[in-house]
Amino acid sequence: MDIVPGYVFILPAAIVVGWILSWRGARRVRWILLSAAAVVSVLCTVIGWHAIGPPADPRTVSCSSTWACMDPRSLYLFAAGLLGFGCCSLLLILAIVGEAILIWRRRRISD
Repeated sequence: MDIVPGYVFILPAAIVVGWILSWRGARRVRWILLSAAAVVSVLCTVIGWHAIGPPADPRTVSCSSTWACMDPRSLYLFAAGLLGFGCCSLLLILAIVGEAILIWRRRRISD
């Protein structure tokens, strides 16, 4: 089995870096960025899933197994989309907790 290439991790890394940098901006930017990243991740997953296509029969083509007959690029796109969506889900939870802490601090200071 091939080693997963590094470009599978580009989308999740861009999501995390963008999310971290968005905490310096307005709250609205953070939520727009997270929403856009989730949409891109879902699109990558759907496109990767549809690009996989039907598996080939190893008896009719010259490859050792069904997985060897598939083009791995579509699997990598699918994996990048799933990783990106997982990152978005985790960052959504962290953003909600972070926003709750900020609201709690503001209320505590104002009282």
